[in-house]
Amino acid sequence: MVQHIASMWFDGPLRFVDQVCLRSMAASGMDVTLFTYGDVTNVPTGITVRDGNEILDRSLVKRLVPIAKKAQAAWLPTVQFSDFFRVFLQKAGEEKIWLDTDVLLFQPFEFDLSQVYFARESKVGIGASVFYLPPKHPIIAEYERLLEQDDLTPDWLEFKRRVVRPAFYKLTRTAFSPSDLGITIYGNEAFRSLARRHGVFGQARPKYTFYHWTGSQCEDVYKAVPWSFFYDDPKHIGLHIHKKTEDALHPEVGSLWHSAMVKYA
Repeated sequence: MVQHIASMWFDGPLRFVDQVCLRSMAASGMDVTLFTYGDVTNVPTGITVRDGNEILDRSLVKRLVPIAKKAQAAWLPTVQFSDFFRVFLQKAGEEKIWLDTDVLLFQPFEFDLSQVYFARESKVGIGASVFYLPPKHPIIAEYERLLEQDDLTPDWLEFKRRVVRPAFYKLTRTAFSPSDLGITIYGNEAFRSLARRHGVFGQARPKYTFYHWTGSQCEDVYKAVPWSFFYDDPKHIGLHIHKKTEDALHPEVGSLWHSAMVKYA
């Protein structure tokens, strides 16, 4: 069992949410590494910073630029790049579990290097924010094969992305790239499909481990609602902060996020 966390921030300053969450990881006593591709000047103390090119060359970003959805071109390539990065982190045998920079950690935890580690985000979905694969897992090979293709359209897409959306673009004579098919085609949707394909979907941890508040409850993190159970009950390991809104800067006094701000900001 090991206790090493890794995450990635492409470049530029971290958001306030990420600073608080990274501090919570470091405060847990777990070893935390942040891979970067540029100058990130506000990394919290206690975090090891490394060059992301050690894991995955940044040139992949150029292949992930949307054509139809030009408004997403400023941010979508780095979001999808991070989906590839967390997979190739596992290929590199770094013995680190991936956590998104916006996961608030309540307690340290261990994971087995020989077993997958991820959690359900819903009854039918797997979250991409907490992710570990053994370095020779067949899901990694799926991404390796994909990068060898000229076209980055994966074969794991579900009906809407595989059939409906391309048909719409073709019908409207709109030029498109694979990235235009959906934000999560290399992340949540991919992990859900590939976990089923390779027989590990049933090994996902329960939703409450990292995704207790999702959907309409996402804003509860900023509201003065009961939250002490996150720390009182060890089944709750962390919480992915889905909504990175202005509320993160001005939460209600007595909320979980207000408490985290006081403790880690």
